[in-house]
Amino acid sequence: MILDTALYLLGTWAVVYALLIAVYFVTGRLFFSNDPARADKIQPGRALPAEKVRRDILQSVRSLASIALMFSIGHTLYTKFHVGFAEWPLSVGSVVLSFLLSMLAYDTWFYWMHRLLHTKPFYRRIHRWHHLSLPSVAWSNNSDTLVDNLFLQSYWLAAHLICPIAPVVLLVHKLYDHVSGIIGHSGVEHGGGITYPPSPFNSVTHHDQHHRFFNYNYSPHFTLWDRLMGTLHPSHDAEVKENLRRRRVPAVQEKPSDA
Repeated sequence: MILDTALYLLGTWAVVYALLIAVYFVTGRLFFSNDPARADKIQPGRALPAEKVRRDILQSVRSLASIALMFSIGHTLYTKFHVGFAEWPLSVGSVVLSFLLSMLAYDTWFYWMHRLLHTKPFYRRIHRWHHLSLPSVAWSNNSDTLVDNLFLQSYWLAAHLICPIAPVVLLVHKLYDHVSGIIGHSGVEHGGGITYPPSPFNSVTHHDQHHRFFNYNYSPHFTLWDRLMGTLHPSHDAEVKENLRRRRVPAVQEKPSDA
């Protein structure tokens, strides 16, 4: 029984870790930009030093291993020991509803844990590492310490036990969060019209402001908690609109003079 459970846990971890690593490198490659001269860059004229880019990639590979382990522990407890709520029978409606429920639950978990990590007792020892990436790039998303992950990413263990959600739907949510987080650190506004204020969906600008202004914009998926708790940056809506406008309007290239 113990050996069977250990092998199941190890196999689940290997599959989840492989998926997270694959998504990290594919999405990171697609959305990585560190060109300070890029016209639609949220922080024009700034680039992350090459040594910090390498640091973020190496740390992300480590962090994703611990995130996959937390997800796998929750999955094993749910599947092998039947801990937690029974999943809703699979249907289009139940998948959509449970996915939305998980998004709201994760947004709440992450928001309050994130705010806790920004308090004096926790920030310097645990969370400061992530904020050393300024400006952030796509590779920065999972550049966190192990203890940081225990605060923010332990949701993926707990969600198996507190949400009536099928494990496969929870995995899809994790992959969605993974992709949106990588894009959210890219430094270029890719959000599109779905993030245009007063939309509840987060934009790239939302998290970019968090790295710049520290005590604002804590949530991962929605602006709801930030708006409700007064932690949305005062210029958030105006800057999102401007950055979306700059993405739509190509930069005007000056033609060389004939003289």
